[in-house]
Amino acid sequence: MTAALAAPPPEPDAQEGGWLADLFTALWDATASIVPGGDIGVLGLLFFLGWMGDQASKRKKAGPAKTRTPGSWKAPFLAAWSLLTFLARTVRAVARFYGGRELRGPARSTATTWSAGTRLSDTTAAPAASMASVAFVPPKVSLIKQPRRAPSLWARKAAAWLKTYRGRGARWLDRAVRVVLWAARVTGKAWRAGRVTVRTLRNWGCWPYAARALTRVIVTALVVFSVVPAWDVWAALVAVLATAALGTLLPKMVPTEPGDDVVYGPKLWVVLREDLDLPDDEPRENWLKLPERLGDEGARIVVRLPWTFRGSDLEKESMTSLLNSRLPGEWVGRFSFRGEHPTAVYTHKPPPKPPAPAPAPPKAVDIAEPRVQEALANLAPDEFLLGADEHNKLVVRRMAGEVSHWAYSVGSGGGKSTTLQWLAVQMVMKRGTIVGVDPKLISLAPLEGVPGVFLYKDPENGRDMRNVLYWVADVVMARFYEIEKGTAKEFDPLYVFLEECNELAGILRNVWNKIRTKKGEDKDPAADPIWEEAVARILRFGRAANVHLLAVFQDFKDNEFSGQSLRPLFPFKVLGSYDPHQWERITGLPKNVMPPSVRKPGRMVTVTDGVPFSYQTPYLFLEEENEEGEMEKRGATEDEAKDLYNKLYKELRERHGWSDHGLYTAPPANSPRGIPRLLQDRLEPLSRDADPNSPNGASEGGLSDETAGRGVTHHDDVTPGVTPQRDRLRLIPGQAGGEGSQDPLAAPVLLSVAEIAREMQARGYDIEAGLIRTHKSRRDKGVNNGFPTGIGEGRDEKFTMAQLVTYYEQRGIKKREESENEAEQGDAI
Repeated sequence: MTAALAAPPPEPDAQEGGWLADLFTALWDATASIVPGGDIGVLGLLFFLGWMGDQASKRKKAGPAKTRTPGSWKAPFLAAWSLLTFLARTVRAVARFYGGRELRGPARSTATTWSAGTRLSDTTAAPAASMASVAFVPPKVSLIKQPRRAPSLWARKAAAWLKTYRGRGARWLDRAVRVVLWAARVTGKAWRAGRVTVRTLRNWGCWPYAARALTRVIVTALVVFSVVPAWDVWAALVAVLATAALGTLLPKMVPTEPGDDVVYGPKLWVVLREDLDLPDDEPRENWLKLPERLGDEGARIVVRLPWTFRGSDLEKESMTSLLNSRLPGEWVGRFSFRGEHPTAVYTHKPPPKPPAPAPAPPKAVDIAEPRVQEALANLAPDEFLLGADEHNKLVVRRMAGEVSHWAYSVGSGGGKSTTLQWLAVQMVMKRGTIVGVDPKLISLAPLEGVPGVFLYKDPENGRDMRNVLYWVADVVMARFYEIEKGTAKEFDPLYVFLEECNELAGILRNVWNKIRTKKGEDKDPAADPIWEEAVARILRFGRAANVHLLAVFQDFKDNEFSGQSLRPLFPFKVLGSYDPHQWERITGLPKNVMPPSVRKPGRMVTVTDGVPFSYQTPYLFLEEENEEGEMEKRGATEDEAKDLYNKLYKELRERHGWSDHGLYTAPPANSPRGIPRLLQDRLEPLSRDADPNSPNGASEGGLSDETAGRGVTHHDDVTPGVTPQRDRLRLIPGQAGGEGSQDPLAAPVLLSVAEIAREMQARGYDIEAGLIRTHKSRRDKGVNNGFPTGIGEGRDEKFTMAQLVTYYEQRGIKKREESENEAEQGDAI
């Protein structure tokens, strides 16, 4: 045994079967280097081949008796055929697996190679929907996007507090809020992304075939990467490439929601089939077609009708109500019974048509338009062209008879000046004499220098305005007398413009108060007699004498005429830039018939026979060339319009002529224009400080420098006790009176309303603090009652004793008791 063990091992070639072992080893190594997994892969392959042989032998034994005959010559061929068949099925399974198809059975969705689909319900095994499934109507889905829910009140308050908090720790609070909001947004996005991911994974069968194939390739590559170390590089490369290709298909992998035809079609068909009396085995696709999305703009529902459907109104209404009760939205049907197949096509009910825009006048009317010029040439002597109405037709109205006098109530910026200038164009064409009273100074400025036009536009010379009104009244009475006696019947027209009547009433009343005071007629009533003696006479007798008055207001009120009710004498009233209260007060019509007020220059509204209508006043336009070389029109500026109108007036005067017959005498001449107070120092130097910005500036309120505490100080000195606020004290002319301070250096003493009332009562004046406050409040509301201006604002405003004593002496407070009602009447002057 020892010798045997010590002997060297025999040579391999000398051993029995050595060449067979070498061959097996060579085949094994060669196969292991090819088959994935090496030795393990070879063992698996051998196990697989053995299993296949076992299955083939089992199938052979289970066959007919003649095929199981031992030693049959067909057995090898049958086994080979079975093996080939099995291999073919295996290859087909592998191809379907890596092609993205289902391994067994038909397709479970409508997905294609490159697009996702929806699940296919098995409608062949059972009815699409039973009658019990429509016992509950599917939820009504609105086709209109619902507005987002507004945050609650406490949330808005909390957000406002967080934004406005500036206390301790505000910076850290702001950062904490930002972190919380960021975390909430990230959590919300992650939650929504997770839901989409889970929903996408659950709908594996709805993925595109290419996406499923790439996913399986990636999984296989990862398995090979983890099992076969020799192939890890190639497996990793395949996994990366497949993942990159899969990323392009990610948007299509999200499953689509089932269309409305899938949601509503089967259930609607069960009911509709019964109504149309169709057999149960009729397919829905042959009779009912629903769009994929009912909310699309051009969605159509098509229903094929059987020949037994008679199409009565009841049947049509029943089908329409069925669709509207089961489907979202509102549908209208169109039935057609002509042709081979009667059909009913339903579409969305169109939204109601918006109401037709209310007719409106044109935006602009040019005086140079041919139709305007033609209308001007064809006007009768008593007709005037107002403008273009809502239907773009020219509006012509007579200024004669009951409508001989017109009143305009136009707010600021409503185009009063241009309207008057347009009417003046036609007055000049009618050879009329024009008298203009214009406290505004610029409304009738283009008529300056035109023959037969007499303007009174200096608000400082109110006496001239009074004189010309009395002159017009005298002309009216003279003409009326001649008509009555038969010595004359026809006169050239005389037109009177009263511009800014609200301001004119105050100017005329101030002049009247000075006249009464100078004459010592304190017993006369405070009402200005010019409205009754002159204006009312013109209005009553002017229509027979061819004298016409046009009064222009910013707000037409009866109390502007010192209590004289002259509004009935203006039957023709025109409004512009008005409000509902003015409409009701001036026209007497309710608000429901009021045209909308358009704050546009020249847009006027008037009433004819109880029917209101609006029109656009013609304007002057200039034609010029634009940058493209085309001719276009633009509105003339104020200076351009003034020059153009003035030139037009003079041309019309030369063409149509003018005569002063029927005026009897020349109108009153204008007084010299006074120098404004602030320019008197430049044109007429007075004994004041050289520096215009010095504390001792210009004289204020008509007071002398000594009364105001100035004029006696040395250069660069400031009067002691005169503060800058008191130094700006404004007094109306003549209010210093005999109560002025005896000390030229003493500043005026300021008192409150209650203190002045007590002091005046102590001096014998019959006055109450409430009456003073009433006059002060009316002044603050814009009433031109002449109440003086003090120092301060509101309840803190203070006055001097001389201011209010002079004011109430001018109102006759010494001779009579003035009630608040009388004060209100006087304030309206």
